[in-house]
Parts: sequence; C-alpha cells; structure tokens
Amino acid sequence: MAGFMDSVNRGFATFNVKTSNFMEASKLRAAITNKETEIADIMRYIGETVYLNRSTFSTSMVDQQLNDIKVKYDEIEDLKRQMSELEATEKNIIGSASASAEAKVFCQQCGAPNKPGGKFCEKCGSQLVY
Repeated sequence: MAGFMDSVNRGFATFNVKTSNFMEASKLRAAITNKETEIADIMRYIGETVYLNRSTFSTSMVDQQLNDIKVKYDEIEDLKRQMSELEATEKNIIGSASASAEAKVFCQQCGAPNKPGGKFCEKCGSQLVY
C-alpha cells in the first residue's frame, strides 16, 4: 500500500508542478506578447514621425523611442530566460520523480516498491507483473 501511496503522491506532485508551471509560463507568454505589441506601437509611431517630418527629420526626434525599443527587447529576452529556467526546473522536478518511479516496480498485490528485474515481491512474495 505504501508503494501505491508513493505513486499517488508523485502523481499529485507532478500535477501541482505542471499546473503551477503552466500558469507561470502563460503569464510569461502574455508579458512577451504585450512587450511585442508595445514595440510594434513604438515602431508605428517612429514611422509616422519620420513620414510627417520627412523634410526636417533628424534621429534626435525618435531617440527616446529607439531606446524604449531596446529596453523592451531586453525585457523580452529576460522573460524568455525565465521561461527556460521554468522548463528546466520542471524537468528537474518531474524528471527526478520519473526516474525514481522507473527505478521501482510496484507489486500489484500489496503495492510495495521492488527493484526492477525481480520475479517476486520483496514484501508479500506475490509474483511481479511487468
């Protein structure tokens, strides 16, 4: 029964990690989309400024907007880095849980964990089914 509870607990932990990471990744993707929209708006503004001031245009008219675009691209890179870290964390948590689950075979009779390759349960002696 302990093996069954370990399996259930691993399942809940996996579900919690995946749900939490999904929500966080969704927030990060939304933030990236917002930054990209802001960049597009700034670029549109720059284009209008250049067009409307084509006879007297100088880059100093849009220096602040160009700096804003660079800052937003840097912010997007940071958000993407956070997403990568989130994925790596999930793989470490879920991967280690999966590895420990794969390293054991659970008895169908009593639920006890057993080493792979065994023919009989170490706890109750029932034949292990693979």
